[in-house]
This record gives sequence, C-alpha cells and structure tokens, in this order.
Amino acid sequence: MNLENLSKSERRLVFITGTLFAIVLNLFFVRFFLKNRAQIQSLTDEKTEQYEALRALAENSRLWEARATWLQTVHVKLDSEAAAGNSLINFVKVLAARTGVSIAKQQLSASRVDGAVTAVPVQFELKGNWRAVCGFLMDLQAPDRFLVLQQARLKIDPTDATSMQADLTVAKWFPSK
Repeated sequence: MNLENLSKSERRLVFITGTLFAIVLNLFFVRFFLKNRAQIQSLTDEKTEQYEALRALAENSRLWEARATWLQTVHVKLDSEAAAGNSLINFVKVLAARTGVSIAKQQLSASRVDGAVTAVPVQFELKGNWRAVCGFLMDLQAPDRFLVLQQARLKIDPTDATSMQADLTVAKWFPSK
C-alpha cells in the first residue's frame, strides 16, 4: 500500500486508525505491566517479611533453644489421664481454699489430643466474691503449670448480688506421645 496514491481524507483515516491502534496496544501493554508489577511487589513484600521473621528467629536462636530445653525439662509427660485429672481437681481445690472461693460440681471430662498436646479437662462451678474469683483466676495460671481456661462463664449470683458464680473448664496440657 502506497500512501501517495491515497486521497487526503484516506490518509487522515489511516493515520487516525494507526494512532488508535497504537494507543490501544500501549494501553494493553501498560495494563499488563502494571498488573505484573503489583504481583511482583506483593511477592517481594511477602518474601521480605519472611526474611525478617527468619532473621529475627536466627538472632534469638539461643533464647529459643533455652526455652525448648526448659520446656522439655518442665513439661511432664502424661502417665495416666485419670491420675492427671484427679491431681488437677486436687490442685483446684487447694487453690480455691487458699483464695477463699468455694468449689462445687467438679467433673473430670474426656481428654482430647489437639496437635502437639493432650488436654485433660476438668469442669467445675466456682462461687465467691469478685475479688476472690479474680484472685483464683490469676493464681490458676502460671508459666510452668500449663493450665488453660477452655471455657469460662461468669455471672452474678442470683441469691447474693455481691458474689459471683463461674462455670469453668480448666485443662492441663501434656505433650502428646
């Protein structure tokens, strides 16, 4: 095709068509590259976060090794579920007597394996004033006890507005075998 053989309006039409084609092609490429740039940027951000997390773990490796050693020495193995449940009930009773709350309706529940731990739960009802209940809950948990509140329902005692009732499920965690 020779542009010299075309009339002025045909040349203008060819120029406009070529320009529109170039603009559409550029828009397609720009959109493609912007989309890929956003994907690459999010992937870069994700990899940077992973790198920072790994670097932080590497910097604190001695701390994590010390914690793993402590955990292996302190976290006792589960010998008997019944014995573990009874010792947990006895511990809760002693703690309740020390903090001034009363325990009722204690019940040993079925143990459950949840990943790396075996949970031996105990359900009980607790009554006392709010300070004693809060003190009991604070004394219940410590880093070396491995006790978890699985369920807690606190309510005001309907017979005495100054005391509270709590239905608690406390589980002791043992490492899975």
